[in-house]
Amino acid sequence: MASRIIHGIDLDALPNQFKDSVPGRTLIIDGDGPAYAAAATVKRLDTALRKFQQEVLKRMFLTGASDCRIHLTAHNSDKYGRFRVKAAKVYQGNRKNKAKPALLEPLRELVADNSTWLDEYSVCMHRELEADDGMIQDAYRLGDNGVICSEDKDLRMTPFPYYAIEKGQVQKGQPEGWISLQHTQSGVPKLVGQGPMFFWAQMLMGDSADNVQGIQKLNGELCGPVGTYGALMDVTKVNDAANLVLDGYRKINQNAIAEGWLLWLTRWHKDNVIEYMRSLELSGANRDFVEDCVLR
Repeated sequence: MASRIIHGIDLDALPNQFKDSVPGRTLIIDGDGPAYAAAATVKRLDTALRKFQQEVLKRMFLTGASDCRIHLTAHNSDKYGRFRVKAAKVYQGNRKNKAKPALLEPLRELVADNSTWLDEYSVCMHRELEADDGMIQDAYRLGDNGVICSEDKDLRMTPFPYYAIEKGQVQKGQPEGWISLQHTQSGVPKLVGQGPMFFWAQMLMGDSADNVQGIQKLNGELCGPVGTYGALMDVTKVNDAANLVLDGYRKINQNAIAEGWLLWLTRWHKDNVIEYMRSLELSGANRDFVEDCVLR
């Protein structure tokens, strides 16, 4: 077997750097972020691949993982039909004509080619779903043995372990979840959180990165991070959060299923936000409202 050389270092000659890894732990990575960073900073495809692999190994080391699953979204992915949803805004409509690194797509295809995989990881290129969906499905399959790692805040809705990059910490699973209001260095409010509670926060504030509106107005006011936190700060149970948010949508007769379809990440094959909302303990009025939204 040929030696595996990265940045001039023979990986097979090194001692086992993962000997202190958590037994059975698999890191679940959103590969689009590391691929973009690698493609944007080098001029050669082989160099970009080595840089990508180095980042994957670094994250495995930091999280104590002995195995890794990398997910990528194909450039022509159907993205679970999100482009066909008639929501308040066109899904990812703010990304048209945005310049990307020239090496990005070639690198992503190369990373997905199993002849380039290292023994420590495998890669899944999604052409029907998005990488985010595949990651959540892995999280549900692996349970507490899987750790999600992504720069994309959407993945914070996982109820299972999550690697907080900004803290360098693996946070335990959160079946109900939490939210908190923080501020960037320039003073801009930013909502963070984890678990299902973060999904319901996004149902209010939307997701500017994906051009998702969220609720148009809550109690007559626009609902950004501050308003979302104010509405949910004292809520600790997912069913209570769901009823509060759906009350707001029902009051202005906005289709909650349309916004939810864009924000929800599928837990398994053929899962969707309709089935999720039907599984909750909703008030009679909100249960009827959900079914009305489905028929629109």
